Amino acid sequence: MGQLLYILFSTVCLQAVAMARPRVDLPPVFGNVSHTRQKTAGDRAEGLMGKIRGRADRAAFPGANSTMHKSPALSPTWLRNKVVVIVIVEEPPFIIKRGEDGKEEFEGFCIDLITELAKEVDFEFHLYTVADGKYGNQDADGNWNGLVKDLMENKADLALAPLTISSDRERAIDFTKPFMEYGTGLLIKKPPSEGRYLFAFLMPFQIVVWICILVALVCVGFMLYVTSRIRYMLRVGEPFDNDRAFTLRNSIWFAYWSLVKRGGEPAPRSLPIRILAGFWWLFALIVVSTYTANLTAFLTVKRLSSPIASLEDLAKQTEIAYGLEKDVFLYNFFKEQDGTGSVFERMWHSMSADPNNFATSLTEGIEKVRDGNYVFMDDEPILEYLVANDENCELMLVGKPFLYRGYGIATQRDGHLLDKLSVQILKMQESGRIGMLRDRWWPKEGCVSDHSPAAKDAVALGIDNVLGVFYVLLGGAGLSFITAAAEIIYHRCCRPKLPKEKQEEEPANRMPQTVSEDTEEIRVTHEMLKFLRCIENGSLKIVARNNQDGFALQQPNCVLSDTKL
Repeated sequence: MGQLLYILFSTVCLQAVAMARPRVDLPPVFGNVSHTRQKTAGDRAEGLMGKIRGRADRAAFPGANSTMHKSPALSPTWLRNKVVVIVIVEEPPFIIKRGEDGKEEFEGFCIDLITELAKEVDFEFHLYTVADGKYGNQDADGNWNGLVKDLMENKADLALAPLTISSDRERAIDFTKPFMEYGTGLLIKKPPSEGRYLFAFLMPFQIVVWICILVALVCVGFMLYVTSRIRYMLRVGEPFDNDRAFTLRNSIWFAYWSLVKRGGEPAPRSLPIRILAGFWWLFALIVVSTYTANLTAFLTVKRLSSPIASLEDLAKQTEIAYGLEKDVFLYNFFKEQDGTGSVFERMWHSMSADPNNFATSLTEGIEKVRDGNYVFMDDEPILEYLVANDENCELMLVGKPFLYRGYGIATQRDGHLLDKLSVQILKMQESGRIGMLRDRWWPKEGCVSDHSPAAKDAVALGIDNVLGVFYVLLGGAGLSFITAAAEIIYHRCCRPKLPKEKQEEEPANRMPQTVSEDTEEIRVTHEMLKFLRCIENGSLKIVARNNQDGFALQQPNCVLSDTKL
């Protein structure tokens, strides 16, 4: 009975305090005048009565969880009638301050996010900027500053910013589910682009690939020659003059001209040579197409020679200074790594050796990067936005992000909006709306970072990238030799034997076909020279006869001398 009277008395006192408190009707909050609400006597009284009511609730319901308990003052009707006060920190593109004629307005990723959440949860909100511009850091005495301090002092209901969720902050305030996962990026000044390279046309392939292509060309030419010679030496198949022209020199020349897509002479006629030539043409098509595509990338992409390509490279070297902003989560993280023996400990010792390595603000860190010979570490989403909107396009991100964490919306301890906002954030992630907001505020155009797809340097293709086409060529060569062997076996074993008279005539018929074209040309030229010499000496005469034979040639004593013409 005493507990019930105590609860009734507490409720009456709370309602009296609420009625005595002046009502301030603030406009809906999309980005308006910055307003810092001062704590009044009514605030302190309401906070005290809230604690009394909480103890009374736990006394009446010993098994209930105070965090999940819903008191009448936290009903949806109360939420719709209350303006939620949100403290922010300006940080493009999350929160961007726009103002004209003394009126402050805000926009950005976080503003769009809280606007969506306000529609779903059904509340209005008011924004104001934190006085010291800090996110929230704890000093040696355990006192907090920035956003965390305002929440702990009940100056604001929510803190909206790219605020990292950490264990230290979780002990003082509460966080919703993270609305964005991110890593730490490395920001440097763009190095000068590489100068002209005399043999740039060789860069699409590694040297090993060029050697393999040259070896393949010679081997294919030699196989063409061997295949044609074996067929005719063993008198296999139907004789073709074109195949007889595949001398070693002509075969290699044929392979080269096919590779540079200029055709080739003579054209193959027999089946084994056609198979080998066909697979070589396929090989040439793939190689030339790949070379052309990669050469285009080399000629169009600006190549930058960055001395830092990863976090490991940064930690190993000592020529380039690196640092970060003081009194932020990343600063505290590196500081706590002292004594762990990790790469972060070595980096902390290197940074702390010179106080100039640390920046007091993000702007100062960016200026250090612009001055050169300095690497600045910060949250990758913030650095990506700076790189994309850099007017001089002289900044770039290198390496892969590291130390992944999450941003969350901060609330007071056991805040009544915590669960509602967390559920809505998860729904927005599942529906893709948060991804759409990110695409809106992180543009794809403008200057791009080094690890974005548009800025990747063209990479010379190694043997692993083109090994498959060599396997295809090897398979074609094997098929060609198998076909040639099948022809030999067929004509030796399965072809009907010719009569003895035909066998004696066949060598004589085939003999001229085994004479090379060069020998035949010499013989014809020799006969022509002999004929012309006879005309010059006058030993060739045209005699007219009065008979039916008409004219006749007389060639008495027409012999070609041994003297060179």
